[in-house]
Amino acid sequence: MSKQEQLEKSKIYGKEQKVRLYKIKHFIFDFGGVFIERTFVLKNLLDMIESDLKISIPRDENSYSRKIRRHLSSGIISTQEFLQKIFEKYYYPFQKSDEELSPKEADVEYYTELWFDLYSQVTNISLEMAEIIERLHQADYTVSLMSNTHDVHARSNYLKGFYDIFDNVFLSNEIGYVKPDMDKYKYVLTKLDTSPKKCVFIDDKIQNLVPARDLGFIVIRFESFEKFKKQLRELGIGNISKNLRHKIKKKYMQYKKTKKEYKKAKMEYKKAKKNYLKKKGKSLKRRMKYQQKHAKYHKKKAEYKKEKEKKKQNLVTKIQIT
Repeated sequence: MSKQEQLEKSKIYGKEQKVRLYKIKHFIFDFGGVFIERTFVLKNLLDMIESDLKISIPRDENSYSRKIRRHLSSGIISTQEFLQKIFEKYYYPFQKSDEELSPKEADVEYYTELWFDLYSQVTNISLEMAEIIERLHQADYTVSLMSNTHDVHARSNYLKGFYDIFDNVFLSNEIGYVKPDMDKYKYVLTKLDTSPKKCVFIDDKIQNLVPARDLGFIVIRFESFEKFKKQLRELGIGNISKNLRHKIKKKYMQYKKTKKEYKKAKMEYKKAKKNYLKKKGKSLKRRMKYQQKHAKYHKKKAEYKKEKEKKKQNLVTKIQIT
């Protein structure tokens, strides 16, 4: 783990998040590392290019290839343009003038299709996670995808129908924003017309969770399917039953109704008590009225305390980012 990753981890790891289940409406997922295993296809492709063309392509954090890869992810350049820039930087300047260039050796279209084929061959969506999405739909949640990707990967995923299970798809190469840029999270919130406290965001990378948590999202780090199921239980929705969101909202509305009735009874009781005490010669009628308000108040107070305890147990949870 790099120093930067350690710093990002220290910002949120072990921090407690208060979750109000009745507010949650959206589940927003990352794709690579969550629905499919990380493929390292681009690394393998660049390895092949280096071997084919007998060149070296630096890939450290400050390298030219890393910079233009970010441009690829944000849609500033296409896959073909990315490869062309790689060849222009690391291949063509080092060709001897008396050597002929074989069309296949630096054929952008050839390597683009090779990239597509490599990615398509190794990507399979998790059926277990797809089932979770289906259950979230049935529970009446909106499920969206927010992913950093390249056009060649997106093309394969679209053709395979991987994105069909989501209500909304926010791909970096299509919207022009890349995680962990704060603008991407704000863009998604705007498009969904919602607030962070109504969203649960799931990603496998710490650096992508930090800005989401800073904005107020409930965040979950995905590490394995089994751990994710455990995290859902901790969240309070381990059993994703049909119309779950409606059932949670119904419980909350009952709590709000009881609270409103309690406050009304309390106000009426205080008013009745004030009127009763300030008048001389307290009549039986006034005493009876006061006692009725007093009894109603304590009844509603008991009902409210009971509903409040139910709310604490069933509608409000606390989870940690672990």
